[in-house]
Amino acid sequence: MLEEAWDTPDGRVVRPVIHHPGAVVVIAQPTPDSLLLVRQWRYPVRRWTLEVPAGTRVAGEAPERTAARELAEEAGYGADRLVEMRRFFQALGVSDEEMIVYRAEGLHPQAGQRDHGELVSPEVVRLAELPALAAQGLLCDGKTLLALAWLGVQLEGSS
Repeated sequence: MLEEAWDTPDGRVVRPVIHHPGAVVVIAQPTPDSLLLVRQWRYPVRRWTLEVPAGTRVAGEAPERTAARELAEEAGYGADRLVEMRRFFQALGVSDEEMIVYRAEGLHPQAGQRDHGELVSPEVVRLAELPALAAQGLLCDGKTLLALAWLGVQLEGSS
């Protein structure tokens, strides 16, 4: 993390800034009543989570290619079509990381090579099971919670 300085009407300010190449998020539903998630060990929080497939863009790689690569690497699926849904900044107070959300259509099995040290496995979960998984604390990251909201999944009563 770097500190950067700039001038404002209130005077000079110095703030920490993380520059990031950007990332993709993939919303994939093998059936209308299910969602493809990945169970992943997240080292910074020292716990298992369930998340939508996602990953960091490689410099010079088209975001659609990143989405296809991550879907195969993390979840073992390919898609006939990736449709961009929206873009957002997940922590714009400290980072310029832009996340691009894709909906994967026409899913089919596809082998991929996971990243070294990445502990991840795919799970297809029924939408009706998501509130209980959220209550267990397994659905806890921002991109996944946003994806569920965009799908209209209600997580009331979860913590």
